[in-house]
Amino acid sequence: MIRELKNSFRPEGYQLSVTILPNVNSTLYLDVVATSNNIDFLNLAVFDVQTPERNKKEVDYPAPLYTPSERNPELNIDFQVSNLIKEGFPANKIVVGIPTFGRVWEIEEGSTQTGVPPFEGHGPGPEGIQTKQQGLLSYPEICLKLTNPQNKDLKGENGPIRKVGDPTKRYGSYGYRLPDSDGKFGLWVGYEDPDTAGNKAAYVRAKSLGGVAIFDLTLDDFRGACSGDKFPILRSARNRLV
Repeated sequence: MIRELKNSFRPEGYQLSVTILPNVNSTLYLDVVATSNNIDFLNLAVFDVQTPERNKKEVDYPAPLYTPSERNPELNIDFQVSNLIKEGFPANKIVVGIPTFGRVWEIEEGSTQTGVPPFEGHGPGPEGIQTKQQGLLSYPEICLKLTNPQNKDLKGENGPIRKVGDPTKRYGSYGYRLPDSDGKFGLWVGYEDPDTAGNKAAYVRAKSLGGVAIFDLTLDDFRGACSGDKFPILRSARNRLV
């Protein structure tokens, strides 16, 4: 199908892109030698390596750039990119997918005190007002939950989430809220923010890859609710590519 599509597009000069979905072992079906000449760019949706729907009891980074210690070495951006290049796929055709959302787990009393993953979770966290899907929050839904002067004294389900950044530039940011005295309202969220998106874009530039793809604009802060800047994840990634 790839060959026939590309042949039908060639007279008109159209391009053909292919997207590799998260958590799919592309080595089982992607024949680089047979397809690379017919693919103009390949979108690597390298995120959701851990999700609260699929990994209910295992809280961990959902979209790491490199391998966290003692984890599956294939579930990260660098492995996927390096493996494609090793197989002969042109680096300048590889486009790295950057999410604009976070994956959220409920956590119970005793799960963690530091928030550092991995640790045991309790399935998907509550849905957001925008996303309306358990275990998934958009970037603005997350950033408005982070500790700020307006929410620092709130309790329960409205209590703030403590942010933990990523000084290593390897794994991504996360935030967490410990359960209250009744063992309720504990949350952990691993997410993309402008800093981590910029780190991934810098990686793309350093590796001379084809670019980045944002998954997706509707979950970026398109209203500028967090800092006043609209589309901060998109803007940060774009700025690190130029």
